[in-house]
Amino acid sequence: MIEMVQYNYIRYLYYNKGMSIRAIAKLCDVHRKTVNRALLSADQRYCLKSPKPKPVNGNYQDRIVYLVKENWERAKKDQCTKQRLYALIKEEGYTGSYEAFTWQVRQIEEEQNHTTKEAFVKLLPFRSHLQVDFGEIEVMDQGVPRKIFFFCAKLCWSKVEFVRVYPRSSSEFLFDGLVQAFSFFGGVPKVVLFDNLSPAVKRILPERERILQESFLRFQSFYCFESIFCAPGKGNEKGMVENLVRYIKNNYFRPKPVFHGFPSMNDWLLKQCENRRNTNKLNGKNWGELWLEEQPVFLSFRDHYECVRCQEAKVDTYQLVHVESNRYSVPTSYVGKRVQVKLFPFQIQVISQHQLIATHDRLFGKDHETLNPYHYLSLLEKKARAYAEAKVIHDWHLPNIYETYHQRLQGYVRSKSKGTREFIAILRLTERYGVKEVGCILQFLASQNRYSYEDVMSHLRFQQEKREEIPGLSESILAVNSLSTYTWNKPTLAPYAQCLEKEEEG
Repeated sequence: MIEMVQYNYIRYLYYNKGMSIRAIAKLCDVHRKTVNRALLSADQRYCLKSPKPKPVNGNYQDRIVYLVKENWERAKKDQCTKQRLYALIKEEGYTGSYEAFTWQVRQIEEEQNHTTKEAFVKLLPFRSHLQVDFGEIEVMDQGVPRKIFFFCAKLCWSKVEFVRVYPRSSSEFLFDGLVQAFSFFGGVPKVVLFDNLSPAVKRILPERERILQESFLRFQSFYCFESIFCAPGKGNEKGMVENLVRYIKNNYFRPKPVFHGFPSMNDWLLKQCENRRNTNKLNGKNWGELWLEEQPVFLSFRDHYECVRCQEAKVDTYQLVHVESNRYSVPTSYVGKRVQVKLFPFQIQVISQHQLIATHDRLFGKDHETLNPYHYLSLLEKKARAYAEAKVIHDWHLPNIYETYHQRLQGYVRSKSKGTREFIAILRLTERYGVKEVGCILQFLASQNRYSYEDVMSHLRFQQEKREEIPGLSESILAVNSLSTYTWNKPTLAPYAQCLEKEEEG
């Protein structure tokens, strides 16, 4: 095959200079057939008149066709890569190279009209439209990797975004994320685009129809926004928030950050969102200016929705309710009863007969428990011998003065059980006055060798009366009653001393 320079020269000599094919072949030192081929086509290309034989692929032609067809019929998430298909067919005895196999696969895909790339239509952003999604990240919690979720919301028109981290992605966290986002945006967008999240979608129907969860319908009716859900496996329909999820992972959480609790991390993320809102620009305007222009289109943001998930539980004989593989204590009087548990994002409340009986910080993970010592003090008064081995008391971690005072109180009353019951009565005072204040009183009383519940109560009353300030009389009242000039002398002890002297003489 001749070079392009020579090819161009042959055509120049023939069409421009009028030379014959024989003369050109002689001048360029090529065969006349080569000159003819150069004159027949304006573009120099190498074309096969017949395909090259492929002895290796030929034996596996039907098998490769079957593998490609079967692979394309699977769901997208279950499809194998070409490298995996090549590994599978090699196990069946295929000896060809990877390049020969992939060339054959591409030919089959073209014949069967399988396209590996999807075409998209560029859409115009509308005002008061919001896109929502969850992402997953890993953080370092006390040196151990821990998976947490982050909620992302992005306005389509002004591009303002909101991010918040949660331990899970269940309904109460989705609702709380939306409420916090509405509060941050200063209103409720009219249209919110979701993925097919299980807290929102109960069942997917043909076309765009969905059967929604009842809890999501209650939330939607509270704020009156329109919800739109992407087609299954079509996350590109909410591409803005998908890009935001990717941006958050790459710029905020790599390398893995050290986890110091959800409140501190959420405060930091809020500052990042505010900074991007005030600095990032679109068409010469920063996001904050566009956001202010978009706000009048929003629906009004009313009261905060109660982001809670409810379930029933039964109190066991250890005064515990079991919720999501964790345990929470309740007062003794509710043992054996059925109660309602309200699961807020970071708190749980236990309700009985429409009355709040216990509140705890919500636990995440498995086989953890939180015990409120004040739930057990009434029971320990009846079972004083169990006090020394009670787990709730060991987990309380009281200051050392409490145990010291307890032991001395037992010795003072000469009874372990009676001393323990009286000490439990003292512990009950810490719920009202605080562990630190009662501890200071115990320290003072121990230095005075005073050991009793009455001494503690007497000292508490004295401190309380001392704190209550009695307002003085006004200047006008003092003047009217001539009290402003009233003076008095301090009494002396001389008469008392004289009485003692007379008694000694008698």
